[in-house]
Amino acid sequence: MKKVFSILLAASALTLSVTSCSDFLEEDNKVGVTADLTYSTSTGITGLVNSCYSFARGWWGKEAGLGLSEMGTDIFYYGYDSKQKSLSSYNLTATSLNGNTSDDACLDHYWELFYCAVDVCNNAIYYVPLNTNIDDAKKNTYLGEAHFMRALYYSQMVALWGPIPYNAERILEVDTSPVRIPEAEVLGNVLSDLDKALSYFAEAGVYTKAQATADGHATYYAAQALKARVLLFAASWLGETSISSNADYAGKNLYTLAQTAADDVIANSGASFYSRYADTWSLANEEIKDNNEAIWGVYYDNNLTTTVNCIPYRYRTDSDGETLEYSSLITRTGYTRGGSAMSLMFVSMWNNGANDLGGDNKEVFVRVLGESTSYMTNTKTGEKIYVAPYYSPYGRGFTRYLPSLYLWNLLEGGRATDQRTEGTLLTHYNMADGLTGSATNYPNMGQFSMSPDAAYAKDGNYFNAGDTAIYYCPMDGNSAEGQAMQAWAKNRYRIQFMAGGDIPVYSSMDPATALPTEATKAVSDVYGDNRYNSYKIAGWCSYPGIKKFLDDVYESAYPTHDISHRDAVVFRLAEMYLIKAECQLATGGDALTTINQLRSVRAIEGQDNTLKGSCDINTILDERAIELCGEQQRWFDLKRTHTLLSRVKAYNAQASTNIAEKHYYRPIPEVQMEAVTNLVSTSVSQSNGVLQYNAVTDGFWQNPGY
Repeated sequence: MKKVFSILLAASALTLSVTSCSDFLEEDNKVGVTADLTYSTSTGITGLVNSCYSFARGWWGKEAGLGLSEMGTDIFYYGYDSKQKSLSSYNLTATSLNGNTSDDACLDHYWELFYCAVDVCNNAIYYVPLNTNIDDAKKNTYLGEAHFMRALYYSQMVALWGPIPYNAERILEVDTSPVRIPEAEVLGNVLSDLDKALSYFAEAGVYTKAQATADGHATYYAAQALKARVLLFAASWLGETSISSNADYAGKNLYTLAQTAADDVIANSGASFYSRYADTWSLANEEIKDNNEAIWGVYYDNNLTTTVNCIPYRYRTDSDGETLEYSSLITRTGYTRGGSAMSLMFVSMWNNGANDLGGDNKEVFVRVLGESTSYMTNTKTGEKIYVAPYYSPYGRGFTRYLPSLYLWNLLEGGRATDQRTEGTLLTHYNMADGLTGSATNYPNMGQFSMSPDAAYAKDGNYFNAGDTAIYYCPMDGNSAEGQAMQAWAKNRYRIQFMAGGDIPVYSSMDPATALPTEATKAVSDVYGDNRYNSYKIAGWCSYPGIKKFLDDVYESAYPTHDISHRDAVVFRLAEMYLIKAECQLATGGDALTTINQLRSVRAIEGQDNTLKGSCDINTILDERAIELCGEQQRWFDLKRTHTLLSRVKAYNAQASTNIAEKHYYRPIPEVQMEAVTNLVSTSVSQSNGVLQYNAVTDGFWQNPGY
C-alpha cells in the first residue's frame, strides 16, 4: 500500500538539512540544531539564503530541465541516445518513474524539487527579519534575494503545470488536502514577490552584478528582468489585463508594463553587447559576473572535482530511512561532484561515429581525456601532433538533441549577414592542423588547413582551425547544386546533406515531414564501399551541433569533460530587446525597429542584417529561435503565444502525431495525485490552450487528458 504523503506539503523536512552534499555559495546550515538558534547567527542566516539558490542547479544547465523547456518544440529533434524521447514526442503520462534514466521527463522529481526550493525561500523570508546579527542593508538584500528566488521557482511551476498549490508560509505540518490556485492568481503573487524584491534591493542599494552579495546572487536588475518575462508570459498566455488578484496590476495593460521593465533593464542594468557574438559564449567569459551581456544566471563553481556544485538531496527516504537522490538527469553526476550538462546536449558522434574516418584515436579524431590522448600520430608522415586544444572543445558525442530542419534553415538564412549563424551552428568538424594525409578514405583531406593562431585571432576559438573532416551541408544532396558539392567533397571530407545525397541528416526537405535518418548505408553511392555501413552515420547520430554551450576554451584539467563549470545564463540583454519588441507588436509600437536594433548588433561587419517589411508574431518567434535557441525558453514561448500545436505540426514530425491541446500543460505527477486525500474528478475545459479555471475549488484534480 502506498504511503499517503503530500510532496508539496512535506517540504518542511528540508528546513534544517537543505545543504545536503553541497557547499554552494558557502552554505552553512547545520543538521541537528534547531532552526531558531541556527538562523539567529550571521553564518546560519547567510547559509539559509544561499540555500535558496542551490535548487536552481537542478533545472538550469541540466538535461531534464532542458528537455522540458526546449524539446517537443519547432526547433529541436531528439537524437539517438536521448533520455526523454517520450517527452519530446508527447507520448507523455502522469506516471512517476522515480529516476528512470532511460526515458523520463522527471516531472515527479521536479514537482518535489521546486516545492522544496519554495519552502527554503519561505523560511528565509521568515527568519531574516528576526536575525539581530546582520545589519539592515544585509537584511534588505537577503529578503530581496529570497523573494526573487521564490518568484523564479513559482514562475517555472505555473508555466509547467498551470494552476498549482501556492505556499506563502513555512510548512510546519503535513496537510494532505491542498488546492490548486488559478494561474492568474499565482502570477499575481509572483509579481508581488518581484515588487518586494525590487523594493528591498533598492533600499539596500544592490542594483547590478557588481553589487551582489556573492557570485550568482540576485540584484535589482535580475528581479526587473524576471518581472519583464513574467509580465510578458501573463499578457500573451492569459490576456493583457488578466491579473486581477493583485491590486497593483488589476486593469492594467501587462504588455505596457513588461515593456517598461525591459526598457529599464536595457537602459540601466549595465549590461552591454560584445562586438563579436561568439564572445558572448566563450568559456573565457562564462562567469555571469564577468559576462557583459548576462544579467543573472545560475552559478557553477570552477572546481568540478568536489560536491560544491551538487544539488540538495531529496526529502524522501527509502525503506531504511536513507535519503534518496534526484535522478541523474537532474544531478548529471550524482552527489560526489557536480556541474552543468549543457556541453553534452547537442553533440553528435564526431570522433566515434562511422569508420570512414578510421575510428577514435586512429587517423583523424580522438576524444581527449588526458595526456595520453592529447596527441595523434599522422599516419602518413609519422609526426606526432598535439591536438588537445582543437578536439577537446567538440565535447562528448552524447547524441541527445539536434536542430530541426526549420532551425537549421532559419540560421542558415543569415549566414552572409548575421554572426549568430556561425556563433550558434557547428556545421563542420575539422581535422587538426598537421594531420594532412592521415585520413585513408579521404586522401585529399587537409589541403586547405587554417592555422590555429589565425582561427583564434578571427573567432576567439579553434573551431575553424585545421581543415574540414565532416561537413553538414545545407542543401538537397539530390539537387544539381548538391551534386556539385558532393563532387568537390569527394576524397576531401565526409559530406552530409540536409536531405538527399549519399548520407542525409534528414529524410526530407519538407520541415513538416522531415525526420532524422536512422538507417545505415551498406554501400556508398559515391565511393562504392562500405565506409558508411553503420547506424552511426545516420542523422540521429551525425548532425550539426549547437556551438554556444561547448567549452570552447581548452582546459587541461578538464579535457573533453563530462560536466562543465559554465554558468547558466538565465537573463541576458538580448532577451530584453525581444520582450520589448513583442510588447510593441501587441500595443501598436514599432516592433521591427527594436528587432533591427538587435539584429544590427549581431551583424557581420559591413553587412546589412536588418529585416524589411512587416512584423508579426512569427517574426518575433523566428528571432527568438535564432537568438535564444537552447536557452531553456522555447517550449514556454510556444505555449504562451498559443502556437505550440501549429508550429510543432509545421516543423517537428517527431512530435506532430501525438501533440494535442492537453499538451499545453504538463501532467501533475502520479505520486502527488496518490498522496492527496481530496482528489476529485473535476472536468476543466481548455480554450485556445488555456484552462478555464478562474476560481479555487476544494478538491485536487489532474490536468485534462492525463
